[in-house]
Amino acid sequence: MVDVVKKISDITPKWMTSALRQADVIQTEVLSVDIEPIAEGVGLMAELGRLTLGYAEKNKAPRSMIAKCAIQNENIQVARLLDFYNREVNFYNHIGNTCPLKVPDSYFAAVNQDSYDCILLLEDLGDVYLKDQLVGASEDEAFHAVANIARMHAKWWDKVSSRESNWMYDFMSSEESLRLKELVYLPGLEPTIEKFEPFFDEEMKQVCRKVGERYPEFWSERLTPINTFIHGDYRQDNMSYAEDSPDPVVMDWQISGKGKGIFDIAYFMCQSLNSNLRSEIEKQVLEMYVAKLQEYGVPGYGFDQCWHDYKLIILGCLIYPITVCGTLDTANERGKALGESMLERNLMAIRDLGCQRELL
Repeated sequence: MVDVVKKISDITPKWMTSALRQADVIQTEVLSVDIEPIAEGVGLMAELGRLTLGYAEKNKAPRSMIAKCAIQNENIQVARLLDFYNREVNFYNHIGNTCPLKVPDSYFAAVNQDSYDCILLLEDLGDVYLKDQLVGASEDEAFHAVANIARMHAKWWDKVSSRESNWMYDFMSSEESLRLKELVYLPGLEPTIEKFEPFFDEEMKQVCRKVGERYPEFWSERLTPINTFIHGDYRQDNMSYAEDSPDPVVMDWQISGKGKGIFDIAYFMCQSLNSNLRSEIEKQVLEMYVAKLQEYGVPGYGFDQCWHDYKLIILGCLIYPITVCGTLDTANERGKALGESMLERNLMAIRDLGCQRELL
């Protein structure tokens, strides 16, 4: 077995040779590894680097890869608590190559269960570009993103309770919602209100507190009982685009698992779109989502149920900005700005949709 490196700088030619041989990617030897740190100041849960490789013999293995390691700051405590690294490694090792979305190829993925260090070696997508979540997705990007994730939801709709799916993290169960409430939402709530006080009026403070008191209702209990496989962090920062395609390559599967498909939609809409655009197109987007599910063979999930679930899970989505703003290290300026944007947009969606009425 290959040891899991702690950080990108620990990657050596000898280690790369062992990892790629174990994964049956190469038979030859890696002679050199040049490491270029990338996405510094962007990621909250991982360290990323581009590896340029030199081999002893000519072969078809990639000359460059993206390495992804566990973050080495206090954020790793949240990652361990919610098992982020096993979730992503399991995705790539179990279904990454059959996922209907465009995803990077995986060459090696492993977690050290004792230290909770993690390493993924992923396809270098080359000439692609990222969109800025702080700017927000366009209308066209929103419709494409939701249409694409509908295909994935349909593939595993009501099919994630079999023995073959035991590896999937049960993300939105009643038990998990209680854990999230006690270990993540409530510890982060008051620090978020204190540190980001200008974003809250008195009504929104009370809404967030009541959601915390009754969190399982808005994460599992009052939603459709049917589960599928969800991305869990489906937002603009986790998508990259080729110049000639409106369909993104979807990255960062650390929060994937069993859950309600509507969560991916609501989370994307209320935290990756400018609030004005979200309000303008959200019913059209949900109508399209339901139509796509039906087109891909999902019966019995109509618009009324979808709209009901959407308004509830907008309240459940609060756990993300509260986690980022209240418990994670946002020492870099963009991390702080991202937390502010997620919080502001989520609170605005609650106001626009009248989600606070669900608390009566």
